[in-house]
Amino acid sequence: MKNYITRSIFSAVSVALLFFLISTVSSYSLTCFPTCSSSDGRFLSVTEGAGFATLTPAVMNIRIIIPAGTQSFQLGVFDGDHLNGANGEFHWDNGNPETPGLYNYTLKIDPDRDNNGPIVFEVQNTELLDNDWVDFDVNNSPLAMDENGDHIYTFTIALINGASSSNQFKIRSTAGIIVIDEIFSFIANVTSGWDIPIVFPNVNFEDGFTLDDRVGTTYDGTFTFFFEIPEEAVELVFWDGDADRGNFDGTGTDTDDPNTPNTIPAFAPPDSDVVAEGLNPPDPPDDSDTILFFRSPAVTYKLIAPDGQEFNNPNPSGNQEWENFVISTLDSDPTRVDHNTSVIPAGIYEIRFEGLDMGNFVSINPLFPLTLRGEVIPDPELPPASVPTISEWGLIALAVVMAIIGIVTVRRRSTNLGN
Repeated sequence: MKNYITRSIFSAVSVALLFFLISTVSSYSLTCFPTCSSSDGRFLSVTEGAGFATLTPAVMNIRIIIPAGTQSFQLGVFDGDHLNGANGEFHWDNGNPETPGLYNYTLKIDPDRDNNGPIVFEVQNTELLDNDWVDFDVNNSPLAMDENGDHIYTFTIALINGASSSNQFKIRSTAGIIVIDEIFSFIANVTSGWDIPIVFPNVNFEDGFTLDDRVGTTYDGTFTFFFEIPEEAVELVFWDGDADRGNFDGTGTDTDDPNTPNTIPAFAPPDSDVVAEGLNPPDPPDDSDTILFFRSPAVTYKLIAPDGQEFNNPNPSGNQEWENFVISTLDSDPTRVDHNTSVIPAGIYEIRFEGLDMGNFVSINPLFPLTLRGEVIPDPELPPASVPTISEWGLIALAVVMAIIGIVTVRRRSTNLGN
């Protein structure tokens, strides 16, 4: 009888351990594009009109991919308004407050990823908040399911009244991932006296701006994106546009990229302000001579592979042009590629911009099927995403084995006692 009780306790503990593990292995996460912070000045941008030289159209399509089995999710927008904060105060956006841009934010069911499908909800910027998040609860629709069982939505932000304006915003979701697979623009931005104390918490307005005012800044000149290559590749091609590479003193400026044709690329929107690639000096330069806004050195970026390889681009695009950046395992000719390598491994890649000045719009074309995503952070206040880690799977397997052994032992003991 003593052994029977002991084994019963063993079995019960094993089952309890299994239940506990399954109920606690969930990964809590928040996905954001470009970041989750409300104070770092990093934004996506939809821009149009006189005074804004931009390489992207006045519309942005953002893909929301929710994994199979997820019943619902939240989709949030930060600073979705445009120049219409309370009491005349506004943050992050550019334009004329007397004639602000009117923007639609539309979530569509889109399993075909063609930016077209039934509308889940649609709001205008006048319904969203200045310098704050607004979250929308969405129940997953079976119509959004793709061939893999995931639910696919497209979130479209579009200027609809033709005003000359620039709208800066962030997106977040409590489940799945947020990706962009077409050209888009981003910026680290400060546009008003209300923004400056947010990005520069130690600023002193009374004695003119000095380097001391930058101490403790929330923006360090870096911008980071990620993408995944599912299997080993032979070549990677990536385009950057309008990076305005160069110093205000005329040094380190844009050069004629040897492996980019001196033409306008076919993907460039016909209504953009693009010019043919060549020697296009920055306007305004990055690095500028504005104490608060410049981040040294002049803008560069690198691709960091999952195996630790770093592929540097020390001289990205100049004013209003597109330049390509090619990594190849097949070719080493500098008139065709930027880097030659023996392997382009599968896995998660990082794109890291460094030295990017505030106020500098930069455009990216990731060339589908590459899809760029932003930041993913843990958040214990959010619903679990139910994705066990490798070590947790091991613990689950151990608990299952323990439970099976305990249950079988108890049943055998019960049978013997009955006999």
